[in-house]
Amino acid sequence: MRNIILASKSPRRIEMLKRYCEDLKIVSPNTEEYVDENDSPQTTVMKIAFEKGLDVYKSCADKGIIIAADTVVYLDKIMGKPENEHDAFNILKLLSGRTHKVYTGICIIDSINLRKVVDYEETSVEFNELSDDLIKSYLKTGEYADKAGGYGIQGYGELLVKGIDGCYNNVKGLPLTRLNNLLTKHFSHKLL
Repeated sequence: MRNIILASKSPRRIEMLKRYCEDLKIVSPNTEEYVDENDSPQTTVMKIAFEKGLDVYKSCADKGIIIAADTVVYLDKIMGKPENEHDAFNILKLLSGRTHKVYTGICIIDSINLRKVVDYEETSVEFNELSDDLIKSYLKTGEYADKAGGYGIQGYGELLVKGIDGCYNNVKGLPLTRLNNLLTKHFSHKLL
């Protein structure tokens, strides 16, 4: 079995992959997550995921399968992580009562056989109508701080969500089924 190297510092991605890879190696990429407003959300997440994977490929002495990901929320425009609490409030106000898309780009690089695959997953998320008081209560949890779109569906943010259409793990930041399918199809490797 080849080493699995996760190019991420995301606690959620680490936790999700550790369930399947006991010897998971974590290497934090040193990249800027630049968003070009002219790019589609699909292109954006795939490009950033590839940049993360490539950075770890170049800097990591260990060889194996490198997995990198990037997640954004999209509703009229790409929304990444909020800059501050005020920004998070405005993002959640915009999402209130509406359906948005969550995109996660995945990059897999086999640094032994020098092969790569880049793909993405898309999930629709419908929000409840959110009162200002509910948004403020949610922001007090601090959970919004490092989350695309300013919420975490796996935490207190589940109360903001009316329903989803698609992969739940994608909204958490790593679509495990898509990842497993890509590993199986392109790298003769699987999570389970």
